[in-house]
Amino acid sequence: MSKAGPSLLRSTLFRAADTARRQDPQLARIYYQQMTERGATHLKACCVVAGHLAERAWTVLNRGTPYVICDTNGNPVSPAEARQIIAERWTVPEEVRKRRRSRKIAGKAPQAATTGPDRRGDLPRPRSSPRDRRVVKPASPNQT
Repeated sequence: MSKAGPSLLRSTLFRAADTARRQDPQLARIYYQQMTERGATHLKACCVVAGHLAERAWTVLNRGTPYVICDTNGNPVSPAEARQIIAERWTVPEEVRKRRRSRKIAGKAPQAATTGPDRRGDLPRPRSSPRDRRVVKPASPNQT
């Protein structure tokens, strides 16, 4: 899913994809493969599912047919059977989720996490260039 288009539509599709992957075995399979085989984070995997969900929504609206939940073989299943299939086959293990989690410093933007002395708002550092090390010669007794 690209950043093109209205942000409200993208965020709505993302949230719908996160919900749909828990109810549709085919979308759960896509999410599972992204997380376990392709090394995607939750965010990226949900964006991939959102792209598939958008295509399905377009097809359903274009054909004028109802959305039917199917197993990974294409056979229609009930919502209870779908949740059971997802729980048995397409649930991402917690160990994989832990590996895929972000390693950013919590609560800090990447540019604010540095502790270098050149941050904005700090006092200027003293110069150490040779031109600032002027040697002051003592006045000679002849000069008045």
